[in-house]
Amino acid sequence: MRNKLPSVPLSAALVAALLLSSCGKQEAVGDVPSSEELAKQADAATAAIRDEAAGGTEGAALDSIAMTSYANALRGFSIMVPEKWTLDKAASDDNGNVYKDPENGATLTVGWIENREDADFQAAVDAVEQGGDSVTGDDVSENEYRASGLSNDSSKMRQRIFRKPDGTMVRAMVRYPADQAEKLDALTKQIIDSLTLQ
Repeated sequence: MRNKLPSVPLSAALVAALLLSSCGKQEAVGDVPSSEELAKQADAATAAIRDEAAGGTEGAALDSIAMTSYANALRGFSIMVPEKWTLDKAASDDNGNVYKDPENGATLTVGWIENREDADFQAAVDAVEQGGDSVTGDDVSENEYRASGLSNDSSKMRQRIFRKPDGTMVRAMVRYPADQAEKLDALTKQIIDSLTLQ
């Protein structure tokens, strides 16, 4: 008499093995990144942007500008700022910072805004659209708006606004004298492009 084992079809055995191998292991969710980690991520993103744009003399000039990152972990954003620009402590708070370029007269304002019922986002868009024919703005997506041009006070302006998933917004805006445009246009674009939500 033979010892008979129950026969299991090969496909059933494979299904059982796959099910067993997918059970048990779960990946842990990491902690919220620190300001330093956010700053490192922003540095890496800016380096990638700079490397992509580094074609010709303009790219080489941008590469020579030392940048540092400002990361606001409380409000969830970061941006790159030229190291020579100084922090205006009186105009800065937990929601964001103001930086000034002492050499060329530029000012960078970056910060979080509550944006109740989307009123602040719409007011920022309206201000650009009513700023004259020399300023143009576009919706990049449902949650991003960009604008640039010559404002009514004859200064150049470049800004980027993000609407966050919670309805609040983050805005970065650089203003600088029009006679400094040749020197600052590419740099201010790089700064605005580096704004990142965390």
